Amino acid sequence: MRKLIIRILKKLIRDLSKKKLKEFSSYHEAIEFCESKTKGAYESKIFCKYRFESTENFLDTGGNILDSPKIQIFLFGILYFMKKNNGKCPKIIDYGGACGLSIKLLEEVFGEEIYSNSWIIESPQQVKESREWRFSSKLQFISDLNKVIKSNSIDIFFSSGTIQYLENPYKPLEIVADSQIPIVVLTRNNFSDKSYIFAQETILSGNSLGDSIKKYGDPKIYYPNTPINKKKLINIFEKRGYTILLDKKSNNGVVGKSNYGGDLILLKSF
Repeated sequence: MRKLIIRILKKLIRDLSKKKLKEFSSYHEAIEFCESKTKGAYESKIFCKYRFESTENFLDTGGNILDSPKIQIFLFGILYFMKKNNGKCPKIIDYGGACGLSIKLLEEVFGEEIYSNSWIIESPQQVKESREWRFSSKLQFISDLNKVIKSNSIDIFFSSGTIQYLENPYKPLEIVADSQIPIVVLTRNNFSDKSYIFAQETILSGNSLGDSIKKYGDPKIYYPNTPINKKKLINIFEKRGYTILLDKKSNNGVVGKSNYGGDLILLKSF
């Protein structure tokens, strides 16, 4: 019952935050505002530390990774790859993979091989924090997307609710499309036909899977959000020879009154 109440409260906070969006004419203005509210914004040391500690607590108390809303689409992409490659363990980039739970889940399928075959692209502070926790000791965290792509033959690029938090959301997608990665899985996207940037307001406890950690309190966290133009995103890939395997509407990850969510899987011919 307590967990249910916490989830309901988190949803109420997220819904309220949609009504209090502060818009900006540039990403620079947005990040300045967010920095004035939350030192470091997405790079906040407290924010990153909280995410890892709450994740470790979640795992230690038997938390179910499959409960995460992003996992279904991710696993669909994995199954498609395995079908085309006789069950082979794919090489995966999890772009904006937070604390690496998506990759950790795959150990149950591929064993230890998945750790050498996967990379979690995250902010420098997240990468630094990843080295401090037991559960993430085998996971490969790095901030340089180009370096991973140039040094490895990647099979699957996965990103969940991340690209909208970048100054230029389309840049990593162009890098991925140019590199011809066979499967691109994009879930919890925040789409909008309107071009704008706003400050997203959440509470600290809303950024974890498990129960909140009382010693941190529950401060508000601010970071810029740049909604994605879905047609522009798809065009980036179609111009480079990709086709759409899956295109589904979803409410997961949506922030903003006129925005809408969706999951995409794009394919390059094997």
